[in-house]
Amino acid sequence: MSEQMQLPEHIKLLRILIVDDDSFMLELVEVMLRALGCNEVLQATDGARALEILDVQPVHLLICDLNMPGMDGIEFFRHLAQRSFDGWMIISSGSDTRLLNTVSSLVQAHQLRLLGSLHKPIAQSHLLAMLIKLAEAIPDIRAHHGIQRLSVDEIREGIKAGYVEVFFQPQISVLDGRVTGAESLVRWRHPTKGLIPPVAFISVAEDHGLIDSLTMVIFREAMFYHGEWTRQGHKLKISVNVSMDNLDQLDLPEQFAKIANQAGVDIRNVMLEMTESHLMSNLTASLEVITRLSLMGFKLSIDDFGTGYSSMEKLKQLPFDELKVDRAFVFGAAGDAAARAILDLSIRMGRAQEMQIVAEGVETQEDLAMVVAAGCDEVQGYLIAKPMSAEDFIPWKLYWENHQRKAWLAGDFSQLT
Repeated sequence: MSEQMQLPEHIKLLRILIVDDDSFMLELVEVMLRALGCNEVLQATDGARALEILDVQPVHLLICDLNMPGMDGIEFFRHLAQRSFDGWMIISSGSDTRLLNTVSSLVQAHQLRLLGSLHKPIAQSHLLAMLIKLAEAIPDIRAHHGIQRLSVDEIREGIKAGYVEVFFQPQISVLDGRVTGAESLVRWRHPTKGLIPPVAFISVAEDHGLIDSLTMVIFREAMFYHGEWTRQGHKLKISVNVSMDNLDQLDLPEQFAKIANQAGVDIRNVMLEMTESHLMSNLTASLEVITRLSLMGFKLSIDDFGTGYSSMEKLKQLPFDELKVDRAFVFGAAGDAAARAILDLSIRMGRAQEMQIVAEGVETQEDLAMVVAAGCDEVQGYLIAKPMSAEDFIPWKLYWENHQRKAWLAGDFSQLT
């Protein structure tokens, strides 16, 4: 299968602006993008020229260098924030990983949408993987050329109307290639706007007291399908993301247990994922609910590990069963010594606490080979499968087990694409 065929059609419709003072790099990246099927590609040699372009036409994706004469990337990001730029960004730079991590934190502090970083010289396979990653954030650019947040009223009415839909992204055992489970990922099925990603509504729901209602809808739908699949003979672990705001509910364990039991699900096969950075900033308020969930039999996962500030001592205080290494330390880490070091450290910390280690964001064969060699237990990412509807999940699982798993057991990862 060619690289152009792998890129989703709606991502080919993106208007992309490359910002770099190196004319060779401008041309190289544009050639790569056009080879992947992206035809609306613009160029700017510094931040000032890029802002002139943005003032006259919308741009969906920026690929931006940092060290440029005139207005450099750092100053450019400040101006983007002042203009409330609502597109996505990829940083391209030859700077070291520590500096890139600092810049990433700055971009996020400006509340800009950062997709990730690409190290120069940019490989077409890494650029392709980044664009495929963007497809999850923007399911269909034809439905909406920018991602506008849903209003509070839209969310409230949509929850009642049944617009919430759960997708599932498979997780695979490194040891034997079995489909061990899936992560539940919420989408919003709008009657006129189409399929809307979580970035458009999760934060709004959290800020306006609707996250509890939303989480219950997601959990109930995930458990419904979990129960159906269990009765069909599929032994799976289904993961559901839990917001820190949910952990303020002292009766949350009872609510979750009741929903799971009504669906016919063994709660020992339910994994509740909690984001590391949010968890550690609200640990005291959440500890009682987390402990009771564990006592009831729910499995607990610490998500996006490596992006927060956990220590071994804090991990020892919490009854986690699973550690999910953040995609930032998986994607492209085969050629990034610092990211590989964080991956190895994360695995050692998890092993010390007898936790299962899941690598998320596996998007290239190099990523997969690296996390397998590093000793992860399970993998998840676009190389395996993108998030899919509940109706598609079991047919995909059966196809994997009857065909793709053979390639996995043979160590032939090239057959997975």
